[in-house]
This record gives sequence, C-alpha cells and structure tokens, in this order.
Amino acid sequence: MGTATGGLFIIFYGYLLDTEARTGGRRTSHNEQASKPSPAAIPSKVNQSSQLKEEKPMSSHSNNDERRGSFSSLRRPSLVTGPRLSSIKMGSPASLFVISKVTSEVFNEENPPMDWADAGLLIPHEAIRRQMKMMVQSVNAMPDSPEEKEAWKITLFSQWFVDYFYESVHEHHDAEEKIYFPWMKTKTAIPEKEFSGSHAELMSAMDGIKKVCTQIVDEQGKDCSAQVATLKKDIPKFDADMRAHLKEEEETVPELLRNNFTHEEEGKIVEAILQAGGLTLAKKFLPAVLLAAQEWMSETFYADFVGSIPPPIKYLVDNYYMPDFENVAMNMRDAPTLASKPNLKRVPCCRIPFCFPCMF
Repeated sequence: MGTATGGLFIIFYGYLLDTEARTGGRRTSHNEQASKPSPAAIPSKVNQSSQLKEEKPMSSHSNNDERRGSFSSLRRPSLVTGPRLSSIKMGSPASLFVISKVTSEVFNEENPPMDWADAGLLIPHEAIRRQMKMMVQSVNAMPDSPEEKEAWKITLFSQWFVDYFYESVHEHHDAEEKIYFPWMKTKTAIPEKEFSGSHAELMSAMDGIKKVCTQIVDEQGKDCSAQVATLKKDIPKFDADMRAHLKEEEETVPELLRNNFTHEEEGKIVEAILQAGGLTLAKKFLPAVLLAAQEWMSETFYADFVGSIPPPIKYLVDNYYMPDFENVAMNMRDAPTLASKPNLKRVPCCRIPFCFPCMF
C-alpha cells in the first residue's frame, strides 16, 4: 500500500467503514494483529529511543476562528479518527499500566490507576504532560539574548507552539467544555465552577504565549530578547498551572464516571469527540498520545490500543502523521536544545507533490 493509488484507496475506503467502526466489537487484539507497523510509523514498546522527541508545526499562525479543528464547526463523515478504548477488554490494573512510568500526581504505586475511567483521562493527560516537560526544557535552553545565528532556535519552537501545542490543547479543552462535561452533567454534578474557571485561565495564558510566539515567528527570531524573557517567565508558570488542573480532573472525574456511567457509554462520547476533532486533530495530537502511551501502558494494553485504530487512520498515522511528528514537529519543539538547525522534511501528501486539504 505504498503507492499514491493505494493510499488514496484506503483513505476513501475508510469512510465506508463507519458502520463497522461503530459496532463496538474489537477490531484487532494483541494476539490477532496481522502486521506490525514500521519503526518509523506507530512506535512499538521496544522502540523507545525517540521518546524524548515529539512534534512539529505546519502552518505558521492561525487565529481561533480559523482553527480547522474547531468544535463549533460542522464535521464531515463520522469515521472515528483515533483509538477506540471502549472496544478493548480491560483486565486487571497490573495488566494495563506501567505505574512507574505514569507522570500523574494522583496515580502512583500506593494509588494506582484501576480501569477504563482512569485510563480515559490518562490517555490525553500523559501526552500533554510529556509535551510540557519538553517544552519547559526547550524554553530553559533558549539564550537570553539570541544572536542572529541562533534565531532559528526560538523561531522553530515558537512555530511549534502556535501550530501544534496550542491547537492540540485548545481542542482538548474545547472538547471537555462543549461535549464531555455537558454529557457528564446529564447524570451527575461536576465542579463546573472550578473546571470551567481553570479552563478559562489556562486558555487565556495560552493565548498570551501564542501572541508572543507569533511575534517571534513574524520577526524570524531577530531582536526578540524581550519575547524570550516573557516565554521564560510565562511557560513555566503555565506548566505548573496546567499540571494542577490535570491533577484536579484526575482526582474527581474517574469516580464520577464509575458511579454514573458504563465503559461503553463513555466510549461513545469519546468517539463523538474524535469525530469532532477530525483528521486535523488526529494528525497533531495522536502521535503524541501514542508516544506517551508506549511508556505508561503495558505491552498488551498498548498493542490492543493501537489495534483499535480504524485501518484508514492507522494507515495515515503509519505513513504520514508519525513520520512528520518525529521528523518535523519534535525537532521544532526541541530546537533550542539542538546544536544545528534540523532539516524539516515532511512526507509528501499522498506521496505525490500536491495535497488534499480534507485529509491534511
């Protein structure tokens, strides 16, 4: 399936799989996988060397109203664009989680994650925390007064923040505010004031950081000492505030889910979120989720998790999303820590010289 024709066929064929994708049956289990992804595609549990790298940008600046992944816009066909946790049979905690690799402040050896309710939050949260760790590391590595020959470092980082981190986290919070929390409120009360207030403050902080990063990109990193100083101050604070927010959710939401919903019910609303996010969100956030998951999920859980990705989406991840994430996005994010400017080379769309906006 390496040709342009084969790639296009499986992508469009995917839209015909909607009925199958929503039947609730497991698509592929750990023991049933027919083929393994290439090392450059979905990472295996043994391919750990690239874990400290992560994502890269595409377009430069986008405002909130133009974000293609906005949950306020109508969506195209309802193919699930990510893993389907509800299709996986959940075993004992020991068979699901590598506790020592979980970065949560809530879950640990004394208080391990237990089931689908905990896993559902850890899937996006672990990816966000790992990205923030690398983000703070890059900001700390920025020179206070960048010379012209170092301008690429802060320019690439800033473009990554605008195009990837900002977009992914904004979509995550939009999904919670507009889909997930309203769904939870149909059966239970949630600390809406705390959650919504925290979201508003975090998004305001991100908007401020995005504004600074956009200025750096516009100036191509030249004469940006003031902007660097702002990033060195604001990003560590945002990191701390976001971690506190994720901790609050992990302390509260899983118990509410167990007491009021089933795994299958929660799975349906997550599928609605994936459909709303579309391929744009899958491209920008799914690789980060998979790289994180290979760390904190057990081998069996991770294999089943990857196996639950619909085949057309898995094809895109294998051949485009993961290679671009590792070769472009991660190098952009990590640019301030690199000794030389990276060659940011993307996989050509459909492996031919033009692209299809509906897919990318």
